[in-house]
Amino acid sequence: MNSLDIFIQNYFSTVRTPFTTEFAYIVSRFFDVTDWEGAIAFIAMVFCIFVLIYLFRNKKYSFLFLFTLFCGAIIIYFLKMLFGVARPLDGVIIAFGQSFPSYHATMATMFFAMLMYIFDDHFNSLGRIIFNLACVVGIFLVAISRVYLGVHWLSDVIGGIVLGVLICFMATKVFKYFK
Repeated sequence: MNSLDIFIQNYFSTVRTPFTTEFAYIVSRFFDVTDWEGAIAFIAMVFCIFVLIYLFRNKKYSFLFLFTLFCGAIIIYFLKMLFGVARPLDGVIIAFGQSFPSYHATMATMFFAMLMYIFDDHFNSLGRIIFNLACVVGIFLVAISRVYLGVHWLSDVIGGIVLGVLICFMATKVFKYFK
């Protein structure tokens, strides 16, 4: 933990409002698998996106999407055990397990980055800019929501974003090799 982590954590603990806390909770819930309700919602969301990718692109891209998310989830699990970083103590919600890297930030990064990769040539230039911007905003909203809710340090979500990008990079390289 460094002083920037503590500074950001202290800042968010002083500026929380009921509205922004509820908004952060809703954004964070999209990638939450800590209970059955969240896991079912996440699986349903991924399945719907899988079907859309299958319909608009093809079977290979839809399985690339699933494969990347599945491998990423396994990697996150082992890295959390390896690093064993404790969570902040003043969380607005209850979060279990270790803190680094952020599961939510990593999964959101992989989810949205794979969508950007898969649909890169599907839109015209303006559509691509809007789509990619929406995906990047999604990544940062999920990441910041975890810090805002007090369940992750800033370094956890930055590490999660970097990890998500690396996993996507490797997945696309493997995909291109076998394509």
